Amino acid sequence: MMADTETIDWTFRDVSTSQFTHGFHQYPARMHPEIAKRMIEKYSSGSKTVVLDPFMGSGGVLVESMLHGNNSIGIDLNPFAVLLSKVKTTPLDPKKLEKTLEEIIDISNTDYKNEITYQNTPEKLDLPFWYPTDPIKKLPILKNHIYQIKNKNIREFFAICFSFTTRRTSYQKNSVYKIYRMKPEKRAKFEPETFKKFSDICLKNIENMNSFYKESKKQKSKAFTILGDSRNIGKQFSKVPSEILDDNKAHLVVTSPPYGDHGTTVAYGQFSKHPGLWLDLKEKDELLSVDSNGLGGRKIKDPSELESPLLDKLLKKIKNKDKLATKKTNLSNRAGDVYAFFYDLDQCLEQLSLNLKKGKSNLCFVVANRMVRREKVPMDEILIEIAKKWDIKQDGDIIYRTIANKATATKNAPENISNKKGDTMNQESIVLLKY
Repeated sequence: MMADTETIDWTFRDVSTSQFTHGFHQYPARMHPEIAKRMIEKYSSGSKTVVLDPFMGSGGVLVESMLHGNNSIGIDLNPFAVLLSKVKTTPLDPKKLEKTLEEIIDISNTDYKNEITYQNTPEKLDLPFWYPTDPIKKLPILKNHIYQIKNKNIREFFAICFSFTTRRTSYQKNSVYKIYRMKPEKRAKFEPETFKKFSDICLKNIENMNSFYKESKKQKSKAFTILGDSRNIGKQFSKVPSEILDDNKAHLVVTSPPYGDHGTTVAYGQFSKHPGLWLDLKEKDELLSVDSNGLGGRKIKDPSELESPLLDKLLKKIKNKDKLATKKTNLSNRAGDVYAFFYDLDQCLEQLSLNLKKGKSNLCFVVANRMVRREKVPMDEILIEIAKKWDIKQDGDIIYRTIANKATATKNAPENISNKKGDTMNQESIVLLKY
């Protein structure tokens, strides 16, 4: 059992976020693995506890569930996130991966020397705009040989390594998740060696897979990664073998929902667009509509009462500021954006109440309180208020932790007005609930 939540450190400054398969690929706003680990240790009553992450992202909760011996289910609208999570939760023999890597590098070097080319680059990507000469020539060669691998699991492992290589060899700024190019002076000095970068990424991931492979072999747990919408969890559960669930229900939710403002905070869709195009993901429409289909991405025409006094008070303030700001920015209905997010979150909470074991389930939400129109959105407290009507109740004080080493800006321009900056999120709230 873990120590009491009030007596332990939740900052994790000295705890790696890349152990096992966690660091396979960069991904926006990942939950710190140690949070998932501690929550599973605290609330899992044994190997029969089924863990659910309705906003799976890159699959960190599922990885920790497997290491703890628990079956888990992850749901996400983002096809790139689903692929990444699948690769991270599929144990593979490191020796086979090492052998395959040698073959890929050998044949790729031969092709390059013989000036063999492949027409497999993304149509909607302006390569000279985003890449130096070396990756423009070599990425198609790597892609060709990766997609010749017959074993699907091994092929997908190297596809994720390749995806990370396409980002590390591009002009994209790696310090942020939105799609921005390096400044001209940095681009002029940027000369990546594509095959070496790919090899380095693969070797690191194989090393981490080795530790995951050894540890997961001790357990008999499985992870199920589902491309789907958590506003209909019952539909997603129908894709999972019935013997995995407990009377078609799960027991423990550990999750970090999106922040609810893809355009100005964390753009999951933007981040995933280039990797998804390189990988020729068959769910192309879903890939390109991740942000618009996510929580709060669609406008709500007929608002209903969400039974949160805090939210009602906040929306009135933002509406008043909307009236004053419409002449200065095209972001005219920020109150509508905030309401749409909580409307969708409310639907997810209802679904959780229908798909968890009543009286036997715990929920852990990791959230951040963002700013809209320079008004703080108390996501943690509004979540608690909205959850009540679904009989999901607060179970202990909110735990606050400083966000360390997270690639999000510390300042932004919320009204898109030059030289007018605002603070962004630098603290997370861990909200503990019981159903």
